[in-house]
Amino acid sequence: MAQVIKGFRAETEMRSRGPLAVDYLTMAYLAATGVVALTSITGFGAGIALVHLAAMGLIWWMASFTLPTNGLVLFFRLFYPVALTPLLYLELAPLNQLHVTGYFDPTVMMWEELLFGTQLATVFSEWYGRLWFSEMLHLGYLSYYLIVPGAAVAAFLLKGPRALERASFTIALAFFVCYLCFSVFPVAGPRYEFPQIAGEASDGKLFLLVHTILESGSSKGTAFPSSHVAATMSAWFATGRESKRVFWIMAPFAVSLALGTVYGRFHYGIDAMVGLMVAMAAYLATPWLMRRLEGDPTTD
Repeated sequence: MAQVIKGFRAETEMRSRGPLAVDYLTMAYLAATGVVALTSITGFGAGIALVHLAAMGLIWWMASFTLPTNGLVLFFRLFYPVALTPLLYLELAPLNQLHVTGYFDPTVMMWEELLFGTQLATVFSEWYGRLWFSEMLHLGYLSYYLIVPGAAVAAFLLKGPRALERASFTIALAFFVCYLCFSVFPVAGPRYEFPQIAGEASDGKLFLLVHTILESGSSKGTAFPSSHVAATMSAWFATGRESKRVFWIMAPFAVSLALGTVYGRFHYGIDAMVGLMVAMAAYLATPWLMRRLEGDPTTD
């Protein structure tokens, strides 16, 4: 940890006081979804907008302090936009019904048919319903909970705080793009439209665990694009920017997660595909956006 702090002090291009790129990004998301909520002209929408406004004020106040030198505190100072996403996820189910009644699944299923000629979420598990394959892909789906924070920890320990901010910015950008889509274009997903997988593929413990988690904590209307794919792939790509070795270690988990979202009937094929596109765009846009937001065209 001492080496991390030493590296932090050596990174003179990272400002020690004032809003960072991750702060501007988080405030922009809160402002955008706050506008979505406020323009519904409802009491609930006004409440969300006020909470978001207060959160933006808190971020601005936090940015007025010098960056902490304690390694753990510094980590969370730079990682907080990603750490906030589970909380922001909870408001999406009511938020996406403020302007829309119902869900756009028929539209997305039509796109799926046009693109793939079938509904991948049903034919994938029917094509190969063996227990070992199902468990492998459901394990991949669960790896989301390790890949996202793991990418941030790896960046921090291997390359220091500036690398952590890059990773956090990339992951948060992917999350926020998806969440903003959810707020105005809600899609429930195949889990609500198609029967659950039956037969041998549904007999595993990992299958049961994944479905139990989703039943207890998922927000309806958050299928398109897949934020699981977008966040995981953006974290994986961000890791590759800092360490090729860790990138290849994560590879089988990231790929199996993307496949598992469709195999398990959690997302349409097009959800996963667009989620991958969001991740690629977030990864490529991060260096440029961070330079512009921090007003320093020389910072990488």
